[in-house]
Amino acid sequence: MATFVPFKTFLDTAFWREVNKKKLHDWKLDESPKEIYNDTKGSECALSLSHDSFTSSSETSNGLSISGSLILYNTRESFKEAATTNSREELMELKANKIWDAVQSRSWLQNPQLLNTFFIIAFADLKKFHYIYKTCVPALIYPKEIQQEIVPLTSYNANESNLFTHHEKTSSPLFLFSKVSNEILDLPQLENNNNNPDDIIIVIADPCPVSSSAGWLVRNVLAAVAQLHPSWTYCNIISLRSAGSVGFKFSWVSSEGFQSGVPRSSGWEMHYSADLKKYFDPKIMMEESVDLNLKLIKWRLNPDLELERYSNLKVLILGAGTIGCNLARGIVPWGVRHISFVDNSSVSYSNPVRQSLSEFEDARLGRGKAETAVAALQRIFPSVQATAHRLTVPMPGHTVDEKEEEQLQKDIEKLEQLVKDHDVIFLALDSREARWLPTVLACKNRKMAISVAIGFDTYVIIRHGIGSRKDSVPDDSNSEAVSYSQLSCYFCSDVTAPGNSTSDRTLDQQCTVSRPGTSMIVSGLAVELLASVLQYPNPLETPASLDDNTTLLGAAPHQIRGFLNRFQQIHPIVKRFERCVACGDSIADQYQQNGWKFVRDVMNSPKRLEEVTGLDELQDSVDAIDIDFDDDESVVSN
Repeated sequence: MATFVPFKTFLDTAFWREVNKKKLHDWKLDESPKEIYNDTKGSECALSLSHDSFTSSSETSNGLSISGSLILYNTRESFKEAATTNSREELMELKANKIWDAVQSRSWLQNPQLLNTFFIIAFADLKKFHYIYKTCVPALIYPKEIQQEIVPLTSYNANESNLFTHHEKTSSPLFLFSKVSNEILDLPQLENNNNNPDDIIIVIADPCPVSSSAGWLVRNVLAAVAQLHPSWTYCNIISLRSAGSVGFKFSWVSSEGFQSGVPRSSGWEMHYSADLKKYFDPKIMMEESVDLNLKLIKWRLNPDLELERYSNLKVLILGAGTIGCNLARGIVPWGVRHISFVDNSSVSYSNPVRQSLSEFEDARLGRGKAETAVAALQRIFPSVQATAHRLTVPMPGHTVDEKEEEQLQKDIEKLEQLVKDHDVIFLALDSREARWLPTVLACKNRKMAISVAIGFDTYVIIRHGIGSRKDSVPDDSNSEAVSYSQLSCYFCSDVTAPGNSTSDRTLDQQCTVSRPGTSMIVSGLAVELLASVLQYPNPLETPASLDDNTTLLGAAPHQIRGFLNRFQQIHPIVKRFERCVACGDSIADQYQQNGWKFVRDVMNSPKRLEEVTGLDELQDSVDAIDIDFDDDESVVSN
């Protein structure tokens, strides 16, 4: 009785890594079969699949390329259902039908690859990097009762070297050799009814390593030959192998006419599983797991979500304190990878219990807040690209003398360059005046700026208008939404310039005293506001609106003001103030003309802002109004 050596599947870690990538980025929840290819090389009867198995190779060392398919199920339960006996038989029958169609139509003579295929059913747990799979290489059980006899190649008068040369030149896995003419013939000539099975030798590239047996690929060739020539009860085959070719004479019971219906088939391998945690780079594993959470949002809830807007974003966080740390922890799960911190202070003993990126040891060693935040983020998620900048933000009312001017100029230039290099600026600074220069710079460079601040039991989030006021587009529509360029900044509601709020502070005024949960609430809301704004068609044009259809993620408010004493929020929308001391056109003009010197003047005399914007005149005009009431007159009419 003839024996045929079955294929054994080898799926390396590179194959599964490619599956991970394609599942995340291309296939998503699609369970339809995906084409894969095996280039059988050497002397192994193996389906060896790797990262390049998803692309057809036009050239192989042995010219033996078998195409197949991968069915990747979304759940373990779906895989188990497909792996039951009945389901497996149905899947194999579908593939066997295609092979038999090629046999009956004789299309295999033109394309012998149609006789051999394979498919894999699998489930991939992308979070635990655990994979289970079964492979099937369908073989037709036809003709019946096949016997084999090993025949020396010398009896065929075939030159093995010539056969290999033809195989390598043509990359043909199947061709003929004529004993009569000693010629190599093309496979379609087998169709000639005058052929004698003793004169025609079928040559097949067979990677089987067992010298006494033919490989699995030969089974379907025998089925095709028996169907093509029903009168034949035997045929001669040369199993072309790099380790030494073997001649076979296969015989069988006469088919007595064409086979009606599809023959039975076999070919399932045993069940396999692979736990690849230890083989994958842990950093890459974590990155793919983090990305998977975002992909699931996109696949299941919001297919139009543009996740690359987060992964490509560069965020500058000014202030690495309680709010700044929580902002960083919030944007990283959204896929943000580029984060820069600016802070000039060190971790104190009161910080670690409130600031999510610092610990006791950081306070004991007096580490910088920005440096500590970066180190902690990279420990939490090694793929994040975080940088720290120890820098004092110049502030109105914080005077400088001449010998400090050189450093001041460098600090301002560095801060502006940081603003230019990032897409979003979070203002998480301790004082009102510290937010002034970043607001000016963000406005000048058309960057998204979001102020985040807290009190004892209150909080506020304000997204600043984009660009200068003179370049903004007036909103003439009747819509309640206000265009991004028309939105007020953190200072637009002020009629006085910011000054030094830190001088002569008592102990209770030296720290921000707030309810402990406040910073987490406000940071989370600020992160989600940014996430929502980024899903507007053009994020730099996102209007302020409470309509939950404003962006793919819902509303995009201008301000969020919260009051924990009554657990309430309001969402005011305020338009820009033409005399604003931060985003007003006159301030932009002064900074454009005088640069760091203008900042120096403001630091030494905050009233300079009121002079430039005309707020001083406005204040004088208000003071000049004199309202006099007669004591005998009632201010309430009956």
